[in-house]
Amino acid sequence: MTRVAKAVVATIAAGATVLHGAPQPPPQTFRTSTDAVLVDVAVRDGGRTVTGLRAEDFILTDNGVRQRIESIEATAVPIDLTLVVDVSGDPSGRWTPRVSPAKAAAEVEAQLADVRKILRPDDRMRVFAIERNIQQVAALAPVSSLAPFKRMEIEGLSALYDTLAAALLQPVEPARRHVVIAATKGRDTISSIDASAVRTIAERSDALFHLVMMETASDNEQIMGTFQCNPNFMGLCWPTRRFWVPFQRRLLGPWPVHQLLPDGKVLEAAAEATGGGLHRATGLSVPTLTSTFKKTFEDFRSSYVLRYTAQGVPRLGWHTIQVTIPGRKSYTVRARKGYGIEEMTSPPARTAVPPAPRTLAELTLAYEAAGYRAVGSALETTPDPGRLIGDFEKGGNPWPAVPRREAAFALELAEPGAFSTQPAARTAAHELLERFSRLVRQPLEPDVFERYWHFAALTLLEGTIRPAVTQAFVDRALERFPDEPRFVLSRAIVTDQRWVTGGNARPGAAAALSRPDATTVQRQYEAAVALPGTAAEARIRLAWFLHLAGRQEQALAHLTGAEKGAAADPWLQYLRLLFLGHVLRALERLDESVEAYRGALAVIPGAQSARVALMNARLLEGHRVEAEALAEQVQSERDQVVDPWWVYWQGQYRLHPQAMARVRELIK
Repeated sequence: MTRVAKAVVATIAAGATVLHGAPQPPPQTFRTSTDAVLVDVAVRDGGRTVTGLRAEDFILTDNGVRQRIESIEATAVPIDLTLVVDVSGDPSGRWTPRVSPAKAAAEVEAQLADVRKILRPDDRMRVFAIERNIQQVAALAPVSSLAPFKRMEIEGLSALYDTLAAALLQPVEPARRHVVIAATKGRDTISSIDASAVRTIAERSDALFHLVMMETASDNEQIMGTFQCNPNFMGLCWPTRRFWVPFQRRLLGPWPVHQLLPDGKVLEAAAEATGGGLHRATGLSVPTLTSTFKKTFEDFRSSYVLRYTAQGVPRLGWHTIQVTIPGRKSYTVRARKGYGIEEMTSPPARTAVPPAPRTLAELTLAYEAAGYRAVGSALETTPDPGRLIGDFEKGGNPWPAVPRREAAFALELAEPGAFSTQPAARTAAHELLERFSRLVRQPLEPDVFERYWHFAALTLLEGTIRPAVTQAFVDRALERFPDEPRFVLSRAIVTDQRWVTGGNARPGAAAALSRPDATTVQRQYEAAVALPGTAAEARIRLAWFLHLAGRQEQALAHLTGAEKGAAADPWLQYLRLLFLGHVLRALERLDESVEAYRGALAVIPGAQSARVALMNARLLEGHRVEAEALAEQVQSERDQVVDPWWVYWQGQYRLHPQAMARVRELIK
């Protein structure tokens, strides 16, 4: 990219760009502090819940030392319920029909309807689905306003342990209690952690964890698999939907005994460590999410919260808790088994910024020290951006504990490569962005960092005017954020670039796309016109497209409609008036076009495109002297005035500096 164009972008990119629906994440709060400890306790006598107990009825020890219970609450506090449903398929079933996402979602919705009837108005609920990816199919919300599922991906594999970890790690407000009820077929095939890690997380979580074994569903899949593998029947044992046989970690042994295997025992211990438990079929009684929660909820209605301040034990480290009721052998007490306090360490001292970073090692040091200006200057003048990208890819993440910083740094490295005249460097930049566009994908719901990362990548790629490359990134961003106005506008801009350039603007770019029809361009701009935040710019761009297509009256209507929305943005206001002058001139309304050009120059005095347009208009009107004076001004202008027209076809690249600034803020 030329220095002039960079100067234009830097100058007209004023103000902070805020994407639609990107709130700041709230601060997390935790139930266990370094001073007071809260312990949920449920007491039963056989099948009866025990009520009316007082603080002196309990004995509570912390690491074997008896503690004084400062208060006891027996009120029904509001709860946050996390349901974990297993929608995975049999990974070894060759001909088992694919699970319908719509059918699976409907079945889960039916279970939720039963659970909603039990919950109170001030209770909240979220839903995770066990599948290949961790899926939060319903975010935490009051039961009365729980949104319908947006999607449910069904691929067949089971990330049971990863999903349980995500559920148990959800933050809990001090005034609420968290219950996790997970139903599983007893199989994990693709998690990155093991059952022991889940137990460790459960021991340190603030959740009451119950695990429900779906033994009947597991049996049905086993019977189907036996039928397929038996040589007397189908004789087909290996999966055909994937090229590899997934490794299975099982909680239960085979039908009909269903012996609890080592992983199952570990998860049973994990549930019991929180005060919950493992629920299995007994005779003809098969536990379900609903029945398990109903029993748990009844316990909560009359359970207790014990509060104490640990005395006589070291503050740091793991604290084992034991709660008993002496003299009542028939009573069963359920309480969490312990909590941990880690030493707070001071953040490492900030590394000094190298004065002139050149090598990848120097650049990463400077970036870690927030030396963004120094990194940007060095990358702008690097002679071989492709080599830097290659070194970065080979070296791995220089910040393993801060993956967001690596993703942000990838954007910095990609910019000089994307604008390079070297085809290899451009290819390396595109592949780098392609890889990180998948790495920034959040396993639960898209977050604000992922949103701004995509925005920064799109503004960068729009600036290269290579629509054949940019199109795939637009599609991916809209898949994750279908309602983001700036991404909807990106789609229209890239389609417009394809229309103007005949499909591809740069020779040698990968897989040139065919030229779209005019109706597609117009429809996509109209979609952006309908959204707040992009209506004015979309109208102006649509008007220019209509002007080029010879539809002047429609173009005029959109430019008139954009007047109010463009008033606060000099860049948009200038282009609106410049394009208005061109459209009026095409309609042979020369006097009005002259006024529009003068209006544009009033917004940005000395801008070349409006001055040249005014010069031509005055010449057509017969004012040759004024036209010659304007021509002289254009030729003798010493100060390079920013002209928005120069970067019009680079789409939203003018917003790239703000997008990168926001990305950098989110890695701190």
